[in-house]
Amino acid sequence: MAKAFGNFNRGQEQRTVAVRSRFSANEATVLLHAALAGSGIALQPSYLVNPLLTSGDLHIVLPDWQAPTMTIYALYPSRRHLSPAVRALLDFLVARFNPAPW
Repeated sequence: MAKAFGNFNRGQEQRTVAVRSRFSANEATVLLHAALAGSGIALQPSYLVNPLLTSGDLHIVLPDWQAPTMTIYALYPSRRHLSPAVRALLDFLVARFNPAPW
């Protein structure tokens, strides 16, 4: 059995919960498909599951508790000599994740 820890917040209250599972993965869509197949619950990013929550295919468990906000960083050597491909990727990421439509 795999053991993982989840950190959750409710207002100023913080909790760390130990979770034992028979299945674990480090890729969100794998966990999403497992949850959709009825294999249990999964901690998922809202941008990925919002359409499934809206359609009723998934349901929020513990709606008063929130996982810590995750931030995306793009690392590159220098803005001075930024390739067009890297510039296009950065522009895409900014447009995709800000402002959050979910």
